[in-house]
Amino acid sequence: MYIGKIGEHGLIRRIQSKFPQKDQTVVLGIGDDAAIIKPAPGKLLLLSTDTLREDIHFKKRYCTFYDIGWKAVAVSISDIAAMGGMPRHLLLSIAVPRKTSVKDLDRVLTGVADITAKYGVTLIGGNVSRSKGGVTIDTTVMGELTRGSGVARSGASIGDLIYVTGIIGSSAIGLSLLKTSSDIDSAPYIPKGSFVADHLRPAPRVREGIILGTNRLATAMIDISDGLLADLGHICEQSNAGAYIHSHLIPLPKIPNRLKRRLAKGPLFYALYGGEDYELLFTIRRKDKGRLEAICKREGLKVAFIGEIVPGEKGITIVGEDGVERKMHTGGYDHFRNHRGKVWLERFQ
Repeated sequence: MYIGKIGEHGLIRRIQSKFPQKDQTVVLGIGDDAAIIKPAPGKLLLLSTDTLREDIHFKKRYCTFYDIGWKAVAVSISDIAAMGGMPRHLLLSIAVPRKTSVKDLDRVLTGVADITAKYGVTLIGGNVSRSKGGVTIDTTVMGELTRGSGVARSGASIGDLIYVTGIIGSSAIGLSLLKTSSDIDSAPYIPKGSFVADHLRPAPRVREGIILGTNRLATAMIDISDGLLADLGHICEQSNAGAYIHSHLIPLPKIPNRLKRRLAKGPLFYALYGGEDYELLFTIRRKDKGRLEAICKREGLKVAFIGEIVPGEKGITIVGEDGVERKMHTGGYDHFRNHRGKVWLERFQ
């Protein structure tokens, strides 16, 4: 059965039935012209919105409808995490061709339901529309922040130390593997712990962001969506600073020999320019190094020191394993450009 048969209002009722309202902060949820929420006392409101569009952000050849729903929400939750906030509410807008099956839409909604349940987010409304050119999903996630604990991109100072959470580059490796597969069924797809899963079903670092924010540790922070260099460039630009990075300190994924022949580049390239890892890149004051290490040990957080903030006129420099310093172009993903960094990377392999 296609969406065209149940119609717009039938689809809205279907969505409403799949997301029962249990959040006490929601005064009025799905089904009206607007939602009404009651902010928690002493909290600030965070808002972030994203779009996932077919054939730009994903291709159905190697992405299931469940994955589309999961990732659409994940990217907005990650933005809240990058500010040190707690995601709370979701607005979801979906545009699909008339001949999209109801089963496929249900799979999208299941992906949305699973990630919202995992992160304690409540769907409070949105919109549905017909599309003439593929699937588009718009998400707006609202979060809350304890007053004084938010972290912007602009707070880095000269001498601050640069850290990342987790492993960098896995998502881009997963995308590369997907592109070399004939379809999703033949892809090296393992739901948990694989490169492909890291790309299709990212896990926003909400807990890490809150810990870094509430403990007043991070001076600047961003989620790695466009690639390590591009997002580091955003922090440097907003903070009027430069950066000095040691390539051998970047936590890179270990690639099994059986997969290496399917990849065009080494792991450092995917870390620097791949993007969509949704790990956190952040800076701390040098004097807080010991406190960060103690808190990470206590809380079980995995972070890695990769460099330091320097004066802006020095730009971004990477020191290779050979000890040679190289000025870097930030590269990364840009919707209106089709190039990424192309030089020097082989020198680091």
